[in-house]
Order: sequence, then structure tokens, then C-alpha cells
Amino acid sequence: MVGLGDGRRPRSRLALGRGPRGVAPHVQGGPPDIHALHVLVLPAPDRDDRRTLKESRDTVRIVYPPGPRGLPLVGNLHQIRKDKIAFMLETASHGDIAHFRLGPTDAYLVNHPDHIRDVLIERSDVLPKDWLQRKIVSPFFGNGMLITNGEEHARQRRMAQPAFHPKRLDSYGRVFVEQTLHGIAGWRSGGEYEIDTEMLKMTIQNVCLTLFNADATDIVARAAVAMTTIMDLLSMEFDLALPIPMWLPTEHNRRKREAIRELDSIVMKFAEAWRKSGQDRGDLLSMLMLAHGEGRGGVTHDELRDHLIVMFAAGHETTAFTLVWAWVMISQHPEVEAALWEEVDRVLGGRPPTAEDVPQLVYTSMVVKETLRLYPAGWILSLRQPGEDIRLGGYTIPKGSRIFISPYVTHRDPRYFSEPERFRPERFRPGLDQNIRRGSYIPFGIGPRVCIGNGFAMMEAVLILATVAQRYRVSLLPGQTLVPRGNLALRPPPGVKVRVTERLRSAAAA
Repeated sequence: MVGLGDGRRPRSRLALGRGPRGVAPHVQGGPPDIHALHVLVLPAPDRDDRRTLKESRDTVRIVYPPGPRGLPLVGNLHQIRKDKIAFMLETASHGDIAHFRLGPTDAYLVNHPDHIRDVLIERSDVLPKDWLQRKIVSPFFGNGMLITNGEEHARQRRMAQPAFHPKRLDSYGRVFVEQTLHGIAGWRSGGEYEIDTEMLKMTIQNVCLTLFNADATDIVARAAVAMTTIMDLLSMEFDLALPIPMWLPTEHNRRKREAIRELDSIVMKFAEAWRKSGQDRGDLLSMLMLAHGEGRGGVTHDELRDHLIVMFAAGHETTAFTLVWAWVMISQHPEVEAALWEEVDRVLGGRPPTAEDVPQLVYTSMVVKETLRLYPAGWILSLRQPGEDIRLGGYTIPKGSRIFISPYVTHRDPRYFSEPERFRPERFRPGLDQNIRRGSYIPFGIGPRVCIGNGFAMMEAVLILATVAQRYRVSLLPGQTLVPRGNLALRPPPGVKVRVTERLRSAAAA
């Protein structure tokens, strides 16, 4: 059988449990190569943060919410580094707002839907992305949409929005299905494959063809390795709450620079290919390139690079990871597998799916939504920093402190989801999903920073799932310990092995 990993339970109403059958709830330990830095160099707020925190404490006596006990100087960093997911689950057990410390800096985990809406919607203007997040990811994401604030973020969002218009998504559906069929054309019945690699191939091709009109066949392996390297290294820095200055001559920085150069070369080749044709194809790359060519007031070279990197990175990894967990869950739940097969056979009748079929693929969509509940790729959705003292849930949150929101935690709260560790797509049956409290299910976020590509991601996941399920049974191989890794995105372990078996149906074979 599939290994369960560590089955420890924290003292919590949000007990870790064992997760869905065959899946361990979280990953233990952390990367070893730079861990000593959090002893040698203590993380600290920047100068403005130190001043504003002191001003806040001088003017009002801070009453902290309950939270996990930390150590002098380092606060809770040692617990976070040991097991980020377990730490967040344990922290949530202390209340709807819980306090912890990142070195000398106050931090708060907000896990009640009302307070989540308050942070992400009502007060988003005074709760921008914080300096630490920007500092750590800016060497890779630059000044792209993921980390900008205020009017600059709104401007970038307006520029990209047309590429995700519903009418354009319909045209993307054909690409999603074609690339899935191409991806599984080499599968043989009874063959064993690494499903994470297979899903990444499909989603990289999809994002490149739809948003950049570029064939990614030759760069898939390079891009996947570089992305994994970048995300692992950035996650180390988040573990330490300490940006590693790029000028330091470390192995960490050498690897980071190499991976960034690799991905830069990939996306800028897309731009160079567009320049040679000069053709406006109505895709995201065309919009950016035309704006880049407008000169004054248009998109600069650096902005072009940052936009392309953000869309490339965010546009493929998260959907691929969601699909990996979906196949794991389907393989572990025969009743879900049977219901999925029944729907794709009934709705499609043997033909490949299209974007027009998505509204009829109701159960398939439910499977994707339930997968996103248990395994949201954006498991830590928000790292916000108040620009002023705010009141939240009866507490004063000082200016300059940090606010965290974790969909992974909120999605497992038994107050909002009965039997939260069970995989039950029926929660999202039309009609029943109206009972889900707003703010308790946030795989794509909510408010002005809601994921711009959520419609893209949902359609892609549904069509890939339906196309593969129509033709193959995907079975998880035994002897694997499947433990989510709480990096920047919630990643499955590398090399998830499955066996695929052709379904013996004339309809599916069409």
C-alpha cells in the first residue's frame, strides 16, 4: 500500500490526521544547506518596519492573540523550518487569529472567513504585499504582478486581463485537449509513468501555446528543472525569513542565478520569435510586445521580462500539481473513479472534449474543486503588511507586522467542511456548494488580487482530466509515501509513479 508518512497529530481541533487514504498530510524537515544562516544572521524588519513597530507599541498597549510559544531571538522560525504545514495547522488551533514571531517580528495567522474577507477585500488598500515577500522573490519575479501593489498592480492586471477573457478561454480549450492527446499518444497500456512529469509536460505546452503562441517541446525538461530549483531556493529563504543577498558568493546564489538565466533565456526567446513575425495574434505576448513597441508610456524591456516570467511560472506549475493530486485521489477512491468515467462516457460519447462541454462535465469539475480544497497549490495565499495599525477580530494588529492566510488550513476547518480530511467531491455539487461559507474556500484567493488565471486553470484541469480519464485508468503504484511539500507552492513529491491501463470501451477508444 501507499505509505502514510508521519501520522503525528498536533494538539488541535484542526488535527492533521492522516489525510485522505494513502496520503500523508505534510512534509517533515527542511533543506540542509543554508540552515545555519538563521543562527548566524537573525532576520529583522527593515529600518522603516522597526520604526513603525516601535511607534505602534509606544502609542497603544498591544494585547497579543494566543499562539505557539517560541524561543528568544528566533521566535518560531525553528518550528516553521522543521515543518511549515504542521506549524500553521498547530498555530490555527489557538484561535481565529493567532500570534507567532518571525525572529523579532510579530506575525499573525488569520483563519476565520470573516477576517479573511476583511484582509483580502475590505482593507486590501492598507494591507499590501509585505517587504520580505517582495525582497525574496524579486530576483526571479522582478516587479511583476505577483508582488506589485496599488496602482502599479492594477495597471499590470488591466494589461493582462484581455488574455483571460471568457471568449478567449474558449479558444484555449482546443489547445488543452490537443496537447493532452499528444501527451498521452505515447502511453502504452500497462506502462508505468511519473505522473507529475507527464502533467508538467502538458501544462508547460499549454501555457506556451495559448499565451505566447510558442511550441515548448524542446524546452520542457529544462524549464521544469529550472522552476523546481528556483522554487526550492526561494522557499529556503522564506523558511529563514531572510532574503539572501544576491551578491553573496554562495552555492545557493550560484544555483539561483543559473536557474534564473535559464528561464530568462526561454521567455525572451518567445519575445524574439514574435519580433521576427511582428504578427498580432491577440495573445498575451502580442499585447505585451505591442505595448513594448509603443515607446514612452509602454512596457519597458524589464517589465516585458517580468510579465512573461510571472505568467510562465504561475501558468503551468500550479495546475500540474493540482492534477497530480487529483490522480492520486481518484486512484485511492474507486467510487470517484467510477462516477468520473460514467460522466465522461455519457457527456462525450467517445469524442474528444471541447470547451463547450465544460459546463456539462459537472462531476469532473467537482473533482477538481475538491482537490483544490485539500491540496491548494497556493497553500499560503497571502503575506500582508499593515500600512497602519488595524483592528481585526478584537485585536490590534500593529503597523509593520505580518499577516498570513493559509487556504490549506482554512480548507481543513471542520466548522466549514464536515469530515475535512475526506476526499468528497459531492461537497461541490451544484446547489450544495451554495452552503460553503464565503471566505472559507479560497484556492484562488478573493478580492482585487484574486488569481487572474483562475478560469484558465479550471478549464485546463477539467479538460485534461476528462481527456485522460476517457482513455485510461490511472493507478497509483504501491510503496510510495506521498507527502505534500509546503514550498512557495504546495508540491507533490517528485516522481509520483502510476500505471496506466487503456479502458476497454469502444467509446473511449474513439
